[in-house]
Amino acid sequence: MGSSKWTAIIALSLGVLCTSRAAGAQASDGADEALSVSGSFADACAAALYRAAVKNRDRVHDMVVRYQALVRQRIGARLRMPLKDRTLYRAEAADRIWWERDGETVVQVLARREQTPLGLNEHADPRGAIGQFFDPSSDRLLFGFVATDDDMGRNDPDDFWFEHPLVPENRDDYRFSTGDTVTVSLPDGRRIRAVELRVVPKVADVHRMVGSLWIEPESGALVRAVYRLSDTLEALRDLADVRREDERGEFKYVPPMFKPWRFDLSMVAVDYGLWDGKVWLPRSMRAEGVVTAGVLKAPGEVDVSYQMESVVIDSDLEADNAAAESETARHALQRIEEERGDEGGPDYVAAGWSHSGHGSDRRTVRYLVPTNRRDLLTSPELPPPVWEDAPGFATEDELSSAFGVLADLPEPPHETTPKTLRWGLQRTDLVRYNRVEGLSVGARGQIRPNRFVGSPVGPLSLTATVRLGTADLQPDARLDVTRERFRSRLTLSVFHGLAAVDEDARHLDVGNSILAAMVGRDDGDYYRRSGAWLEWSPPAAARQTVRVRAYGEYHQPAQTNTDLSLLHVGSSSWTFRPNLQADEGWEVGGLVRLEPWWGTDPRSPQGGLSLLAQAAGGDFEYARASIVGRLAVPLPADFRVGLEAGGGTSWGHPPVQRHWLIGGPTTLRGYGPDTFEGTSYLRGRAELAHLFDFGALSLFSDVAWAGDRDAASLDAALTSVGAGLSILDGLIRVDLGWGLRSPRGSRLDAYLDGIL
Repeated sequence: MGSSKWTAIIALSLGVLCTSRAAGAQASDGADEALSVSGSFADACAAALYRAAVKNRDRVHDMVVRYQALVRQRIGARLRMPLKDRTLYRAEAADRIWWERDGETVVQVLARREQTPLGLNEHADPRGAIGQFFDPSSDRLLFGFVATDDDMGRNDPDDFWFEHPLVPENRDDYRFSTGDTVTVSLPDGRRIRAVELRVVPKVADVHRMVGSLWIEPESGALVRAVYRLSDTLEALRDLADVRREDERGEFKYVPPMFKPWRFDLSMVAVDYGLWDGKVWLPRSMRAEGVVTAGVLKAPGEVDVSYQMESVVIDSDLEADNAAAESETARHALQRIEEERGDEGGPDYVAAGWSHSGHGSDRRTVRYLVPTNRRDLLTSPELPPPVWEDAPGFATEDELSSAFGVLADLPEPPHETTPKTLRWGLQRTDLVRYNRVEGLSVGARGQIRPNRFVGSPVGPLSLTATVRLGTADLQPDARLDVTRERFRSRLTLSVFHGLAAVDEDARHLDVGNSILAAMVGRDDGDYYRRSGAWLEWSPPAAARQTVRVRAYGEYHQPAQTNTDLSLLHVGSSSWTFRPNLQADEGWEVGGLVRLEPWWGTDPRSPQGGLSLLAQAAGGDFEYARASIVGRLAVPLPADFRVGLEAGGGTSWGHPPVQRHWLIGGPTTLRGYGPDTFEGTSYLRGRAELAHLFDFGALSLFSDVAWAGDRDAASLDAALTSVGAGLSILDGLIRVDLGWGLRSPRGSRLDAYLDGIL
């Protein structure tokens, strides 16, 4: 019996075979045995699915003659910060596409909106931010963003390639296995089964994917795909053009703290729908990733929705010769004009063309745009931003399911053991300055051993950080053992070193260090701790919205060891303010931090919470809790109002280093640090800002109190007023505040990550 007949028999029976876990042990035909013994397939079902999918890649695109579709696209990019993410870029678009196999592609531009930190871009390119549309001759896994196989499976050192798992030349780089079966119900009552083909590379590589492909066994058609790159893309290592530019010295002025440049493609989800029971055509695509430039992280998303309006395939031409009439460039304007006459829509004109594809597959794409470009901003077809749910796009439940699929897949090992070593200015947290340590310089090394990958323990990373201060000459050391999976991170830390009393104020970060070294303003209070903790949190690339920690620490006071600052060089009388004198003793306990934030667009409502619950025993027995709520609301005429309110209290006998400290830009502007100290606190602030292209100017007022809970009184609270400058939705803040009650005075603060 010929191989093609065996393929048909296997395809027809595959849905039944793959629902049985024993199917992998059953015999198959000679071709399937050859696939199985290659070491790439865990079972015969996986081999048969693979074979059907490969065959389908070579034939499906020949079926589609033309299609008309309503396509909506959304894209967003943000800068990640502890308080809230800042929108760097967002764009939404809608187009009607006429695609023809033997002709050109016509794009009727229906809607466009593009926003940057400078505001709305009213002169956006009508071709859109994404600019690619589905071509049935391109790859289904990549949703048309790669035109031909010339871009895949080809190790071109001058270009970035993708080792497509369904290209036979790449088969031996992957391990395939079958997973779950899903059932798709069609409008005519039919039910179609698709079987999951799990794809994991034998060795992690930035050119290979980890994911699951749902294949219809009878046709080999791709119904759904969820995948990610199996390794992080590093620009200098993996992009030849960037590497050559670096060799020419074009990046020599980029500070080391903003290197290396990396991209993590964390998830791509592709879904197809069955058109008229004959051909699978695109429904939606979602891609998410994080760009990292040293200490900066910028997550982003791309969302595409297809609504097919008409499709002609080869069998339609055979059945009805009238269907052969083209609906691309020759008739698109006529159709648009007819619809405009009926509904009074905008007037369209041809506005130029571009090209897509490569070589012989190069196609002309002609764009038709309204004569009044402002119609694009108000079109009813304009989709909402990428961070909002919208019909036709992947839902939150679908995205959660996609991430769940990736979380269940095994992590591939690396060919070599990944190692990194950073020191000094290569990371902002490895150089700091304060009145306890003076100038403190550190080094950090990380290693991710392969031996734990695939085991119940791994994958693990080991990170060691050491540092030494010039003023105290006391070494700091920390060892982190981290088990990071797709959805969570578990870290065991052993440490000895300096800690800040108010961790939320980030007094050991670069901002406070610069002020301390330059002008002698060190707002932090410090103590030394030695011990260990076990902490659960989201993965490093995600927002740190929750942290759960169990710990045991020994606390000691820290002394001021330097009075050196640039502004006061040569002064014999100036000194730093004294450091808080911490209580000494053991503390064993746990804490939970919740810091959710809702809203990304600065021109829409935003809000967040910070909640802390902590309890400890040992030499200090206490519990404490706090909550802070934040709200930013847009007003007419480019105004915004920001509100913040919070409070906290303690029970038992907390040490001094666990008291609440009030004063400074994060709690009470216009007053210095430690203006208030106590076991309870209350505070609030209000701010009115006017938006400009460069940022915002604001007026604010703060009120705060701290002390013993039984002595709480508004009469004892301090109040301040002031004015502020905000850049990029509060990413950079400069505030001038005046205290209205004794101790009165004024204070200028520059800091990062404000509410407005």
